[in-house]
Amino acid sequence: MLYTYTVMTKATKMQQPDSEVKLTPQQEAFCNEFIKDLNIKQAAIRAGYSEKHAANNAYTLTKNPAIVQRIAELKSEQTKRTKIEADDILRRLVRIAEKTEQEGDYNAAIRSLELLGKHQAMWTDKNITEMEVKNAFATGNSEADIARDVERLKRIATPKLKTAKGA
Repeated sequence: MLYTYTVMTKATKMQQPDSEVKLTPQQEAFCNEFIKDLNIKQAAIRAGYSEKHAANNAYTLTKNPAIVQRIAELKSEQTKRTKIEADDILRRLVRIAEKTEQEGDYNAAIRSLELLGKHQAMWTDKNITEMEVKNAFATGNSEADIARDVERLKRIATPKLKTAKGA
């Protein structure tokens, strides 16, 4: 069974910027700085905005549709350059979770699973009005696969639960 929801993010609600809209050199610098670490305040400071007003300026900049579009373009170029896509990272996280669990490094396994869960927005408290979500158990996994995954998660969580109760 596949459940589908549609997500309407703020970026999709914004009007699409005109292709003729030009960014100022400082706005372009902000976009380039932002994709380095995704920290809007620091990106604004590094782009030359005053430290005193960096947070407000950065917030205003991220509401500008032309800037949102430029950041998306830069991220796309970055993905092409590095040749690392979300699917690659997800596959690596799954491998790390499995390997570290087998080796008994439950902290690393849990961290990998946490990142996988975040990617799937499993622990978000945000009010999501519309989102396309695929049910993780609707991907053709057999009942045996699902049962194995549930048991694996129980094994990973059990030592932590015992430690927390004994502490």
